[in-house]
Amino acid sequence: MPSHRVTVIVRCEGLQDHCFIYRYLVQKGVPRHSIQIRHSPGGKGAATQWVLQQYPVEVKALRSGPPLPKGLISMIDADNSEVADRKQQHDDMLQASGQNRRADKERIAVVVPKRNIETWIHHLLGTLGVNAIVAYPKFSGEERTCAPAAEEFARRCPNQMRADDPPSLRDGCAELQRIAP
Repeated sequence: MPSHRVTVIVRCEGLQDHCFIYRYLVQKGVPRHSIQIRHSPGGKGAATQWVLQQYPVEVKALRSGPPLPKGLISMIDADNSEVADRKQQHDDMLQASGQNRRADKERIAVVVPKRNIETWIHHLLGTLGVNAIVAYPKFSGEERTCAPAAEEFARRCPNQMRADDPPSLRDGCAELQRIAP
């Protein structure tokens, strides 16, 4: 992500997603001051719903602003749903707000870890046999310990993804290429 003028807006569910995507973006060369991340305010409803509600608001702002090199990342766990279903929910939110679905060339990424971001972190840290069915433990209070996993993801994505990488991780990499191909 080479341009120092890139402003990346991120909306995500929680602090773990926040720490992971921030570290990934920094590793990809996005200046710290060009990253703006907000995650769901705790105790104020479902984090998933908050991210979905923010999506059309942020897309509208991105589309109506000056044509600067900006990008939007919406990051939401698949949980027990499918990645495609979570992406469809994003499309549905745009349609419900009277907006068109994201176009192929728009700098909008919908990143959906399956089952959740902890699945990706454990896989990237080398835990054997990671799958998208098990709910891996959260790093509550130690969210920043995901830095090595985020750095590994940045190193692999896009040209060194592995055959054993979870499909949602590979999809997340492809989505993030929309921000800086």
